[in-house]
Amino acid sequence: MQEKKKNLERSLLLSPPFPSQSPALFLDRDGVVIEDCHYVCDPNKVRLCLGSRELIEQACRQGIPVVLVTNQSGISRGFFQWENFEAVNERMQELLGPDAPLSAIYANGYGPSGPVNSWRKPSPKMLLEAAMALNLDLNGSIMIGDRLSDLQAGAAAGVATVCHVLSGHGLSARNSVVKWHRQIANTLSTGNSFGIHVPALKLLDTLVSFPDQLFVNSKATQE
Repeated sequence: MQEKKKNLERSLLLSPPFPSQSPALFLDRDGVVIEDCHYVCDPNKVRLCLGSRELIEQACRQGIPVVLVTNQSGISRGFFQWENFEAVNERMQELLGPDAPLSAIYANGYGPSGPVNSWRKPSPKMLLEAAMALNLDLNGSIMIGDRLSDLQAGAAAGVATVCHVLSGHGLSARNSVVKWHRQIANTLSTGNSFGIHVPALKLLDTLVSFPDQLFVNSKATQE
């Protein structure tokens, strides 16, 4: 286990780098893996989102590493400390159990007014850092989130597929997600897409409806 601390950015590697490049499953935390109860800081209130444990178990069975990438502006706002964040993560991992291990956790504690070069999503930096540290193949990877910024981070990192769920803030973000993806897809169709990556978009009600075929497609990029 290797921990890296830098200002309001933290990374925790829970597995060694992969010997050959591997696609990954990137997940937001609050509203995707655990229920978002407004600045989650009490481990006693941690509840898994429907289907999150089963999804992570399935990824692990397929040999696909799972990486958590999360914005935690409550730290810079003074609502809680890194110790509270880590306690929540420990409880989350207990609930996930031994068959649903995470390969890494990346967190950004800055708020919207933080440095422009921070890890805060929609910046892809947490995904890029994880890819370098674990030897991940971003081109075959998947990003799942409940906010538009989650999907924008995945697209900017070059992942193959972004998935939007209705849990957490997903219901209020769904229209913005669809509009954003339509706009970047239209840019591609008009030939003005230089430097723009357009991932496939999957719209899910919950993680239970995640199509397992996406894992098969991700593994196929290695062959």
